[in-house]
Amino acid sequence: MLSAQTTRFFGYYPGTVALVTAEHAGTRNLLSVGWHTALSAEPPLYGVAVGRERATHPLIVGSGCFGVNFLPFAAARAVQGAGVLSLHDLDGHGGGDKFGRLGLETLPDAGLALADAYLHYTCEVVEAVPTGDHDLFVGRVTGVRYDPAMYDGEGLFAGEAAVYLGRSAYVTTTRERVAYPPEVFGD
Repeated sequence: MLSAQTTRFFGYYPGTVALVTAEHAGTRNLLSVGWHTALSAEPPLYGVAVGRERATHPLIVGSGCFGVNFLPFAAARAVQGAGVLSLHDLDGHGGGDKFGRLGLETLPDAGLALADAYLHYTCEVVEAVPTGDHDLFVGRVTGVRYDPAMYDGEGLFAGEAAVYLGRSAYVTTTRERVAYPPEVFGD
């Protein structure tokens, strides 16, 4: 039973954190995004909320596209680092490559897709919706890449996802699975 009130838990934890990638005019960046979601199957739309002060924001606006990458639990340090390290700060210290700092590489034929991602969406911006202190970038999914080794024969994720608990803490998924087919619920 709920018995206390607070704003401390705002953010819908636990959940996966996506790494959003963007590149424009010779500058590339990535950041961790906890607020992201599928929005539509037809057409395929995916949304990411990005703070206007973040260095990735103008890259998305300028290029009109972004990548959404999901990394496994083994890469949780890089997932956290992409949210803690700021390109603004790194630029001032002569090391403005967050990818290199975090040990992340992109695929040679897809500059927004991280090589370690088990799932990647390439998105073209169709709308930017102001939502308080963030903009929700709605992207039409133009490409999907995935690591077949991370999915079972039914297409369900079978790897170890990095699940964010809040306050820089992560856990992973387990192999234990329960499925509830529709017929379980009767008429």
